Amino acid sequence: MRQAARRIGERGGFRLVEAAFLEIEHPNVAEGFVRLIEQGASEIIVHPYFLSPGRHTRGDLPRQVNELAARYPLVQYRITEPLSAHPLVVEAAIDRIRDCDGAGFSAGVVERDNFVKVYLVGAGPGAPALLTLRARELIGSCDVVLYDGLVDPEILRWTPARAELIDVRKIGGCRCTSQNEINRKLIQQAEMGKRVVRLKGGDPFLFGRGGEEAEALYEAGVPFEIVPGVSSALAVPAYAGIPLTHRDYSSSVAIVTGARAGDGDCNSGSLNDVAHADTIVILMGMAHLREISTSLIRAGRDRETPTAVIRWGTYDSQQAVSGTLESIPDDVERVALRAPAVIVVGEVVRLRTRLNWFAESLAEVRGKAVFAAA
Repeated sequence: MRQAARRIGERGGFRLVEAAFLEIEHPNVAEGFVRLIEQGASEIIVHPYFLSPGRHTRGDLPRQVNELAARYPLVQYRITEPLSAHPLVVEAAIDRIRDCDGAGFSAGVVERDNFVKVYLVGAGPGAPALLTLRARELIGSCDVVLYDGLVDPEILRWTPARAELIDVRKIGGCRCTSQNEINRKLIQQAEMGKRVVRLKGGDPFLFGRGGEEAEALYEAGVPFEIVPGVSSALAVPAYAGIPLTHRDYSSSVAIVTGARAGDGDCNSGSLNDVAHADTIVILMGMAHLREISTSLIRAGRDRETPTAVIRWGTYDSQQAVSGTLESIPDDVERVALRAPAVIVVGEVVRLRTRLNWFAESLAEVRGKAVFAAA
């Protein structure tokens, strides 16, 4: 640790560097802080070297530094994020482990193949910034990725250079990879001893067929882990300024697929069942928008119910159209809005006129860009 601190100072050109320890060793954090102040430091950056972002870096360390800062009010300080989860650190760790693996194991040591696992990972609603930390970690350390068509290509750039990328997208009416073939590929790659990430738009267990893939892995005896993602059913309405629940408007939410499993026809049966939920979110429904509107009205939903359709939600290219349950098919047709899109039905859609934060922020950014260009 002391040698690392010295090398950080030399390589970074930092004149004052002190190694300090939270426990057992000396100098402790207080002693290291005082040493720097005695040498004339007025700004101190505290770097938790290889600590995990848990109890120490979220509790013990900030508490100790805050107490010291109160004693020395003229000193400014900042605390960096720990290195432990940094992609370069993860990559370096993997390289060391594989170097050891390549050197062979002594008798009685479990080999790497026994640690094979498939990760069913949710890639979130679209924008890479909404990917979870766990997903980011796995993408950066995998051997192979099987990805869907709705996964942003920018996310795939985070895979290691050695990783194999396998496109298993499904697009209605076009060439696609069957679910059975995807299941087969997952099992095959795992049995080859690879660390496999199955990357799916949204959340793998919400209309992502992750349950079917998990079942196939279970039947094949392949260990798996589910990594939830931010579903477009939640994120896209939020980016359009539509809260799915609100004390004055909605205390129930139904999330439905617009297309029936198997034949792909309009999912009228499920729509009838949820027609009176305060808020209805419909995924994969653009091909049946007119039938969806008709089905809900026939099931007793008021034809004047506010309705919105949001395309490419969370992206800068996001488009949204609002209308009533009766008018929305024509409203969408008029502007030629197409899939992928999320449909929201309910009184909460009215709030969009006040809460449309993302569109306003985009307009502000574009306005600044135009001003700079001028």
